[in-house]
Amino acid sequence: MIRAHGAAAVRAAEEPLLAAGEPLMLRAAEGIAARVRLRGARRVLVLAGRGSNGGDGLWAAALLRADGVRAEALAAAGTVHEGGADALRRAGGTVHSPEPEQLEETLAALLEGADLVLDAIVGLGARPEAPATLRPLLAAVRAARVPVLAVDLPSFVDATTGEADPDALIAAETVTLGAVKTGLLLPGGAERAGSVHLVPLGLAAHLPAAAEVERLEDAEAAALWPHARPEDSKYRRGVVTLLAGSAEYPGAAVLACSGAARAGAGMVRLLAPESVRELVWRARPEVVGHPVAPAELPRTDVLVVGPGLPPDDPRAERGLALLSVPSGADGDGPVLRRGVLDAGALDAIGPEHALGPEVVLTPHRGEAERLARRLELDPDLPGPELSRALAAATGATVLLKGAITLIAPGGGGPLRSQADGPAQLATAGTGDVLAGILGALLGGGLTGPDAAALAALIHGRAAHRASLGGRVPLVALDVADALPHALGTILASAQP
Repeated sequence: MIRAHGAAAVRAAEEPLLAAGEPLMLRAAEGIAARVRLRGARRVLVLAGRGSNGGDGLWAAALLRADGVRAEALAAAGTVHEGGADALRRAGGTVHSPEPEQLEETLAALLEGADLVLDAIVGLGARPEAPATLRPLLAAVRAARVPVLAVDLPSFVDATTGEADPDALIAAETVTLGAVKTGLLLPGGAERAGSVHLVPLGLAAHLPAAAEVERLEDAEAAALWPHARPEDSKYRRGVVTLLAGSAEYPGAAVLACSGAARAGAGMVRLLAPESVRELVWRARPEVVGHPVAPAELPRTDVLVVGPGLPPDDPRAERGLALLSVPSGADGDGPVLRRGVLDAGALDAIGPEHALGPEVVLTPHRGEAERLARRLELDPDLPGPELSRALAAATGATVLLKGAITLIAPGGGGPLRSQADGPAQLATAGTGDVLAGILGALLGGGLTGPDAAALAALIHGRAAHRASLGGRVPLVALDVADALPHALGTILASAQP
């Protein structure tokens, strides 16, 4: 599990170590240099700022020169961290400080032949806005197409919110120091950070016990997965009932049922028009079909409502009624406590509905904004704040779909962030598959937040498999069909 903290928490954790004279900069430099060695870089250019971030990069360059690496530095902000600069000079390196009119020529010469750039301009205290004087430098580095390794986090990315200057460099990887910063896992920063590697500096004992943002990795995914047991029956593994598919969108039911079946549901039921049930049976004969309005709800553990439902479909209102309690109502609570509200069902939610954390809402950005307006929330909030606000207003766990998928737990707790899917996943119907996967995981006994994070991870990995690592297009049913292989890979990687 990656556990991330905001800038204020990291600074507070550093203070007692700095007061005690701990050599944090040297530890950081050693970690950076170790990562550069793993990459096999032989000619390195450090873009060094004036603060501690620049000092980390300069000290790392000094250590690399002792290994025979040709490491040089460019003073990106005019002045540099003197201790780091002195270390690099003693190691035989040069800190280049050209006049503004010579910057372009000097930078071009340094980039020629370089096989790695260390972005050490600004770190923890960065604002998401680059000075105008540095924009030509950033543009030149981008144009040179030399791989970038970010020191602590990419420059001009807010360490807490992830907000980023559009001109911020995109790193192949980031060596983050002391603690993972929340901005590296949130939209903006996450797209620029590449793979994130933590260098421990001894901060762990001084950080808050609860992280602000978390991300599942393979080990946690394998541990959470609801493995089948010898004593299980199809009912004990979870019965998922889907209210999905319509004359307008019949394929959504095929996709959602496929996601649930491939993700391990013990039984998949479908309440849909006959024409939709016939289509589903051609693709998934194991699905048990029922009329749109059976006399009573069949045996069900989890309800998935919404894939392929138009706004006026009565199944959306019925499913929401089964999963929620109107404000001020008496009684024992909802008929069902575990479910997924997706697509057409999201437009049925209003301020009068109270949901629980084992109900997961799955909006994309546009759906989230429409729901926010109905709940009298600000629809223009950034993704992390919007997902938290929707979770607080509804009581449900909110999975906000996107390149960086955000999960805000109902009832509070750390925000979850998953970035597992390729860009090819942005195609019609993939969200229906995700809704089915979620239903199966909730049926397997996972909590709403755990089910949402794990579903996002496995959904993304299956898309990688189906698109050959993001290189070729996919269609939604490809993602469902790739689920067993993606899951098998995750489970195998967790074996000792």
